[in-house]
Amino acid sequence: MRKNQDLNKYNTPIVPPPSQRVEGEFAQSAGATVRTVGGMVWKAFKTVFWVAAITGLLVFLSVASFILSFRDVEPPNIAAMSLKYSSHIYVQNADGSEYEYMPLHRDENRIWVSLSDIPPLMQTAQICIEDHRFYEHKGVDWKNTLGGVAGLVGVGGGRGGSTLTQQLIKNITKENQVSVLRKVKEIFTALNMEDDLYTKEEILEAYLNLVNYGGTNQGVEAAAQSYFGKSIGQCTLAECALIAGITQYPWQYNPQIFPEDSKKRARDVLDRMLELSETQQITDPRLVKITQSEHDQAVAELETMTFSGGQQSDTSEEHEAIQEQDKWNWYIDVMFMDIVEDLMEKYGYSYENAVSMMYNQGLEIHSAMNLGLQTDIENLFLQNTDMLPADPAVQLGFFMMDPYTGQVMAVVGSREERNGLLLQNHATMSKRQSGSAIKPLSPYALGLENGTITYGSVLKDQPIPEFSGNGRGWPQNFSMQYERFMCVDKAIEVSQNAPAAWLAYDMTPQACYDWLVDKLHFTTLDATRDRDSVAVSIGGQTHGVTVRDMTAAFCIFANGGVYRKPMTYYYVKDHDGNVILDNRDDPGEQVMTPENATVMNKLLHGPIYNSAGTATSYMSDLPTDIFGKTGTTDSFKDLYFVGGTPFCVAGIWNGYEYSVELEDDTTTKVTWRAVIQHLLNNYDWSGKQYVLSENVVQRTFCRSSGYLAGGSCYDTAVGWYSPDNIPRTCNGGSDHIAGKAVSPSPSASPSASPSASPSASPSVSPSVSPEPSNTPDVSSDVSSEDPSSQEPPVSSDPVVSFDPIPPITPEPPVTPEPGISSIPPFDPDVPTA
Repeated sequence: MRKNQDLNKYNTPIVPPPSQRVEGEFAQSAGATVRTVGGMVWKAFKTVFWVAAITGLLVFLSVASFILSFRDVEPPNIAAMSLKYSSHIYVQNADGSEYEYMPLHRDENRIWVSLSDIPPLMQTAQICIEDHRFYEHKGVDWKNTLGGVAGLVGVGGGRGGSTLTQQLIKNITKENQVSVLRKVKEIFTALNMEDDLYTKEEILEAYLNLVNYGGTNQGVEAAAQSYFGKSIGQCTLAECALIAGITQYPWQYNPQIFPEDSKKRARDVLDRMLELSETQQITDPRLVKITQSEHDQAVAELETMTFSGGQQSDTSEEHEAIQEQDKWNWYIDVMFMDIVEDLMEKYGYSYENAVSMMYNQGLEIHSAMNLGLQTDIENLFLQNTDMLPADPAVQLGFFMMDPYTGQVMAVVGSREERNGLLLQNHATMSKRQSGSAIKPLSPYALGLENGTITYGSVLKDQPIPEFSGNGRGWPQNFSMQYERFMCVDKAIEVSQNAPAAWLAYDMTPQACYDWLVDKLHFTTLDATRDRDSVAVSIGGQTHGVTVRDMTAAFCIFANGGVYRKPMTYYYVKDHDGNVILDNRDDPGEQVMTPENATVMNKLLHGPIYNSAGTATSYMSDLPTDIFGKTGTTDSFKDLYFVGGTPFCVAGIWNGYEYSVELEDDTTTKVTWRAVIQHLLNNYDWSGKQYVLSENVVQRTFCRSSGYLAGGSCYDTAVGWYSPDNIPRTCNGGSDHIAGKAVSPSPSASPSASPSASPSASPSVSPSVSPEPSNTPDVSSDVSSEDPSSQEPPVSSDPVVSFDPIPPITPEPPVTPEPGISSIPPFDPDVPTA
């Protein structure tokens, strides 16, 4: 029994123990969960915090670095603004020596007065109303600046506003746009201006002489004479207060237009002067306090004040009266504006101040003008009227350059005799659509440069479905027919629109726009509308182009692919002899390889020498080697021709002042030919040669495929190729996308062998006609299909609106006029230097 009991005590039943968890243990578990979740949240917070902190630090450092980049900004030269020296233009003799050609007289209506001649009341009135701590700060009034910032964010009501120094900078540079960037730059410029560069007196004197005081009045002296008929030194307190108040809004407070507004503003000035006087805030001995009695007397004077002073005379008329107008020609006009624009770009001057520098700062301008050639060309256009359009209302613009140096050789801005200075110039100012003359520049030059095409590539001669519909294809060719496919050389020769449009479309209009603007430096294209327009590459620019831009761009086909900015002056010195602008030794910009530029040169012989060329009947018999391209716009409203010879590249435009259809579509070719013939007859251009790459090779290509001709190819021609862009050989079968030709076409003969480099410069002495250059043989290209037997393909795609694309009229057929070579000879009147 006992034994059994002892054994039973080890027989423990297997039963789950009852739960012994108490309420505290549940609380401990929940706490652990909370701690875990809290840890996760804290880690996430720290991660977000440090990411935000590091990002904020990087942003802060970037902004700080950007802001500090302005710390060395160069202030404008206000000392030079007070100069009253005439500038002088120098030109070169035939032997390279220089002589003074003409002065640019100072502006007699611009009246600069020294600070000592400006009454203290005038100085005090201006400082009190605009910058009462002027003599205390270092160019920037930080209290007012912070007050202005607080006012922008709705905190506080500080006066804000710029100091006189900052206002002077804005008036010199004309940078008035509202932006943080401009304000930061202005602040650093003001600090640098007063950092031991200019004294307070010099800054105040410049302000009181340069700031606009209503209308054409620059400076307090001009304002005093215009409004009160007296010198500023004779003005009363009331008159000084009225003048000082104008600067806030020169139009609204012009007393000759809004007399009551200007008087109310003058009372504000007087109130401010009295307030600062009574609160002892006018402490500088250079300023004058006023009393209540003086204040009241000035207010009473305002009530009866009238403005009977004489109006300023027309400055432009005064300029023309004192200049030597007989020496101002089209070249001087262009050079003047080139220097003004370069001063604005390099030094940040406003247009008004850059012009003032030209007249008043004693500049020494070394012009690139060949006076004899410029005078000769101007006389040619004035006297040999048989070469001009028969309708005297048809205007013209002519621009000629040396492609190897960038020197502008001659400019003619109108067909009429000049009468005045800085006239409207149709060669450099008028913006007109180029028509097909743009095609060699874009898309064809870009297509060669990026390897999209070669000399004989086959392009689509079809409507672009995206812009076509309702039974009408776009773009239209002049023949109103499409050949389905056409080789590059033939498309350029006959000026076919569709192949050029397809090439631009495939490369993207944006790429073509960037090429024209960034590489060829066109200045008139619209960044919003032209960037996405295929029509730009066949002549439909929104605003048009200038003859100057077209001519400069075409120079790359003569000089081996180097863009050179048109040069009208060599260099400019300031009154102290420092060179401030310099065009010498400018290497230009290589925008095309010499090989591709050479290929384009050869392609542009087609319009001149081949049987179907748009200018063949007008140029092919001239005794020099010519490349070029015609251009005709919608309804024949504008005509272009831009072409090159071994000694020059020249462009010409014809059209009415307003867009009206021209009756004669051959005038640009007739005039251009006459000018080149005149230059060949009267000047020695021996030694001048194109810069053509010797690496370019000739190959026979297949017109049905665009590839090199194979044994089974029957329609072939000779083309020019860059060694790194030679197509493969045609297989004679499936490669023939252009279809079979009616009959085999004879091979085109290549143009003259390329030469290495041009000579230095032409002789200026007239001579007999030079020996003619090697002239390319005429290619006898025959179309592979008869376009008249085809119906233009019509897209079945949904109609897409293409309203933004201007209509383009293709080149008209060649209709040579009889007697082109019978233009009367012109006897040049070339003056000796």
